[in-house]
Amino acid sequence: MKLFIIGLVCFFGVHIVPITPAKPLLVNRLGEALYSGLFSLLALFGLIVIVYGFQTADTTALWSPFPYSQELAFVLMPIAVIFLMPGSGRTNFFQKFKHPMFVGIFIWAFAHLLANGDLRSTLLFCSFALYCLVDMMFTQNITKTTNVSYPIRNDIIFIGLGVIAYIPIVYFHQYIAGVRILF
Repeated sequence: MKLFIIGLVCFFGVHIVPITPAKPLLVNRLGEALYSGLFSLLALFGLIVIVYGFQTADTTALWSPFPYSQELAFVLMPIAVIFLMPGSGRTNFFQKFKHPMFVGIFIWAFAHLLANGDLRSTLLFCSFALYCLVDMMFTQNITKTTNVSYPIRNDIIFIGLGVIAYIPIVYFHQYIAGVRILF
């Protein structure tokens, strides 16, 4: 469990830096390229430690998920994937959100919290959800295209691509997370 928590602290600690006054100071001192490289390496290290630590962490049960939690997560996940689609800011619907990617990650975390009642899952998904909320409060609006009208086909394409992208996620979930979703 300690290794898992170290990974969470490293990963999210690095990701909090850009929304603090420390980022401009670090970029000034290190240069943009070195800052970006160190950021990426530390984030990757944190992610690897999270994955390994999650696999080895104790699965202490905190609560029993509701009987319908997995089905609800199955319904919420395509919505999360749609919000995670790159370029979603060029649609009429997604431009209404300050940061569509964080909305998608938040929905992903919430859906997985519903379906999992163990300590390690709670720490993981609450960390992601909390980070998304904090970052959305402090980052600038990245969609920057408010009041621009796009063809409705852009919305349909992104929703369709999100649903299509969800299909391999469902299939490979058993290999990635060790949990079979369908039969």
